[in-house]
Amino acid sequence: MCAVAQRLCRLPGFDPQNLANTAWAIATFAFGDRPLLDAFAARSLEIITQFEPQELSNTAWSFARISFTHEPLLDAISACSLQRVSELSVQDVTTIAWSFAQLSKQDDPLFAAIAAEVKADLDAFAGEPSASMITWTMWRAGRSELSMELFQHWAEDTFTPEPFGLALLDNEWWKDMSVEVEVLRQLHGAFPVRSIQVALAKLGLKATMPLRVLHSGLQKVASLVDAVEAEGAGSAQEILAACERFARHKGQWLKVAGLDKAEILEMGLEGRQLQPSEVALEFGVFIGYTAIRLGSALKTAAKVISLEVSPIHVCVARHLLDLGALGHVCEVKPGQAKDALALLAEEFGSGSAGFCFMDHRGTIFHQDFNLLQRHDLFAQNARFIADNTLNPGAPIFLWERFQECKTTCFAVTEFLAEHEDWSSVSDCSSRVF
Repeated sequence: MCAVAQRLCRLPGFDPQNLANTAWAIATFAFGDRPLLDAFAARSLEIITQFEPQELSNTAWSFARISFTHEPLLDAISACSLQRVSELSVQDVTTIAWSFAQLSKQDDPLFAAIAAEVKADLDAFAGEPSASMITWTMWRAGRSELSMELFQHWAEDTFTPEPFGLALLDNEWWKDMSVEVEVLRQLHGAFPVRSIQVALAKLGLKATMPLRVLHSGLQKVASLVDAVEAEGAGSAQEILAACERFARHKGQWLKVAGLDKAEILEMGLEGRQLQPSEVALEFGVFIGYTAIRLGSALKTAAKVISLEVSPIHVCVARHLLDLGALGHVCEVKPGQAKDALALLAEEFGSGSAGFCFMDHRGTIFHQDFNLLQRHDLFAQNARFIADNTLNPGAPIFLWERFQECKTTCFAVTEFLAEHEDWSSVSDCSSRVF
């Protein structure tokens, strides 16, 4: 008997705790074939009224984590949650809400009840990660006014940088400069990085640097910008060289797609000439190193669009791009890819992504690739390059690419390191694959 059949035979004896723990394990290891998940959902439906609140939230999270939508099970979780909403902890409320939003499951009664719970006790949800997750959840659920209201209420003291990026992304649709200035001003107050100050100055607001100690990670990024400016780097090549020198001598933490990886990237772009209606799309801009390289290679022939979840890195990358006189070629969009891709589809249209580069989180490469397909963004014969597919690794992504595209992996040495890594190059023969 195969392994899946063995698991299916055991499921009828599972109680709620067994089911919740198994669901968590499936999601953690990103493993789950359809028969097993269907059997898991069926058994859960049989005893769903016996689930404790945490078991409801863990099950919802697990299915959302692996992007598996089972409508009957979600409806049952929603019904049980509504009946026992007063028993749900802050973590349970946050997790269930996030899971439904992640799966794009529209459930107005559930979201209304969750919104009421949050508004009734704003302080309880003010901590992290609840504040960030609830803000994103309400935005994703179509309650953008409530989302921005919560953002304004919590932004002063409790937020990580990402919700500021969500607010900036939301404003990308409205194009309201006054809103952008206000969000950047708040971001600068919470995370006083000079690149944010520069962004505000370009919008006409003179901001002073608050006397606040930065997180060590932000201090590192700020020191990189200072080093590049201190060298007087003005061209794209000078900025790239300055970043590499900084990484070699001062910032061993700085990992960018340089040396052999840069050669693969440039040769890949050279072998897939972009049409005037196409763009080069980058997932994860970090400090802007690869965006500068791509923009320099394309010059004015096409547009480079980089997506970045951290608004601080958005400002840093824009700062360096402006130093390299590439602001007219390269554009950095804030927000998570799963949210920003809809904006790209509106602005550039179907079939606009002729070249794509991923270097953000290998564990979700396959999910973001599927989102590109869902938004119909791939151009005819698009080329797709992914970094770090061996370390930390993207096994699901590579497995799918080898099945669907002409894919080659290049074994190279990680930038300024000794361990091996892979960069994959995939050519997708058509827009439908």
